[in-house]
Amino acid sequence: MNITQKIIHLTFVFALCLIGPLSTFAKESSPPLFPLGESSEWMGTYYKGKKLGFSYAKLNVTEKVITVDSKVFFRLKSGGVDQSTTFNQSTRLTPDLRMKEFSLVQEIMGQRQKVDGHIKGKKLVYRVKGLGFDKTKSVAFPATVAPSSTFLLNIVRDGLQVGKKGKFPLFMEAFQMMVDMEYKILRKEPFTYNGKTMDTFVIYHQVAGMESTLWVTAGGTVMKEKTSNGFESLKEPEAKARDLGGEAMSVSNLITFSLVKPGRDITRPGKKRQMKMQLSKIRSPDLIPQDHRQKVLQSKKSADGTFSSVLLVNSESGKVAKPSVRPVSSFDPPEFLEDTAEVQSKHPMIRALAKELVGDTTDAWKAAQQINLWVYSNLKKELVDSVSALNALKERKGECQSHTYLFTAIARAAGIPTKMVNGLVYSPQFKGFLYHAWPEVYVGEWRALDPTFGQDTVDATHIKLSEGEKENQLKLMEFVGKVQIKLIEN
Repeated sequence: MNITQKIIHLTFVFALCLIGPLSTFAKESSPPLFPLGESSEWMGTYYKGKKLGFSYAKLNVTEKVITVDSKVFFRLKSGGVDQSTTFNQSTRLTPDLRMKEFSLVQEIMGQRQKVDGHIKGKKLVYRVKGLGFDKTKSVAFPATVAPSSTFLLNIVRDGLQVGKKGKFPLFMEAFQMMVDMEYKILRKEPFTYNGKTMDTFVIYHQVAGMESTLWVTAGGTVMKEKTSNGFESLKEPEAKARDLGGEAMSVSNLITFSLVKPGRDITRPGKKRQMKMQLSKIRSPDLIPQDHRQKVLQSKKSADGTFSSVLLVNSESGKVAKPSVRPVSSFDPPEFLEDTAEVQSKHPMIRALAKELVGDTTDAWKAAQQINLWVYSNLKKELVDSVSALNALKERKGECQSHTYLFTAIARAAGIPTKMVNGLVYSPQFKGFLYHAWPEVYVGEWRALDPTFGQDTVDATHIKLSEGEKENQLKLMEFVGKVQIKLIEN
């Protein structure tokens, strides 16, 4: 059920790989802003002291363009199967740090997705290409936006000074989304590397709920980065950074990274019809979605500035009050019928499967149940990640994200508006809440199902925290490693 590996991917994308080598740069060297030349840095990445992978970045400065090439690799296994993931990116900037173009390739277990983008006028035109998907889109791109892969250049260029705060928009290349990045330079601190002690600036930054702290020299070299949930990246010589030691860490060993203990056990969670609980350590009560299943009853601000909210969650009802007819060709908002890089609902294989599963069934709810049963019965439950619905269909195995991608693609192909949600669900095995994904369908009203568990009516331990596709994953990071749960009524 757990989406631990997806969360790890996000941690690497938002924190441990958002760094670059800046040792050729110092603010005093102006004009030009950057001395001509090339430098590179290697960093080893750890989780609670265990080596997971490495990152590499090379900065090349010419008179007309600044190029940052980076690679992030981390190694995991699940059930003896290699779960290695690689991100390769090349970003080209103007001398004043404006985006020119980028190319990003992500590979997981042989599954590959590529995103290429370039500035055209005041827009970013980008192409997303993966298994069964190849589309070009564009988005308005103000000059103030910085690529997420090179944001530290902007901070160092503007000057490192203790107490300084800043905020500017980032474009997350991996998700093709704009988010805000906030930072504060906390203090100066000595840092020892290879027997030599130097001064570093300690910089806290926050992106879409992901928090991390950087130790950066006056010239801009990152010596260390540490996240709030146990991940750490350290500057190392190439040979040491690339040396991953013995066996890869198992995904199951990282479950505690995202486990939320409620204080006491929940018996027969799949049968729970209603639960009342307190969610604490959240940045704002408005972050918790409310719908026909869950309501925020009250909220209060704590002394540390975070909020606690009492949440009432119900299971899905057993009957659809206002049944609708499928297929529908249009819906508001249209993205719930959309073909995307992760949910290839217009691919011939997905469309053929949808037709086979639902046939001439016009009742949208009955059709959704048929799809739910097929996905539950035909995907093996394993802690392996999938890039997309087609990958899940091809491999016939995966965790909750894989099940949800595939269900969503088939349902949309069948003309049933469907959205993906992320949240928490109770695990009897781990005696706590784990992060989980499931779909909701519009069948005259919104209803939540769970193809991973084979539930047509999700139980009351399903706590929704975010919805949507790419934005869904971003919002989830507001809770990971922070939220606490206390049961009020079990």
